[in-house]
Amino acid sequence: MEKVKKEKKNTKKNLVQIAMKMFAENGYHKTSTSAICEKAGISTGLLFYHYSSKEKLLNAIIYLILSKIDKILNQTENSNPKKELENIIDEFFNSLKEERPFWDLYMALLYQPDTKELILGRVLDHSKNFRRTIYDLMKKMDVENPSDQSFEFEIFRVGIFASYLSNHDELLLQKACKKMKLKYLPNY
Repeated sequence: MEKVKKEKKNTKKNLVQIAMKMFAENGYHKTSTSAICEKAGISTGLLFYHYSSKEKLLNAIIYLILSKIDKILNQTENSNPKKELENIIDEFFNSLKEERPFWDLYMALLYQPDTKELILGRVLDHSKNFRRTIYDLMKKMDVENPSDQSFEFEIFRVGIFASYLSNHDELLLQKACKKMKLKYLPNY
């Protein structure tokens, strides 16, 4: 019984990975469920057993992406807000560097018109939650005007994200991390 559960979980995970890659490379609407199944080596019936529609499969991909962003925020619970913000910055940069192919695919999905309209609302809501967390930390740190500072932090973070994923320059990533810490961590 345990083996069957593990196989189901592996099949679902494999489907998400394959679909994400194919959606990013070919576009959501140009990728058929049968092409995903062929690549995964499964029947269409099995795909629809796990995901009742192609949109549900896309939703699983978005859930995975947003979970990775949540992980950056959730791994940092600390009673010291400055240390917590530093951990968030470190986790953000480590994730970009260590999981670059994943973030490349996410970026491709986000900027394709056919997937953008399906996922943008959830991504924006998540971005607001991320910013709210940064705002709360900055407020606890007694940062002057935490609303403006957290907004600027989010713009900086998204800019770094887009810039790094467009050219994969490791030096840019190192410099940006240092600059972000100098700007947002008092007495760094």
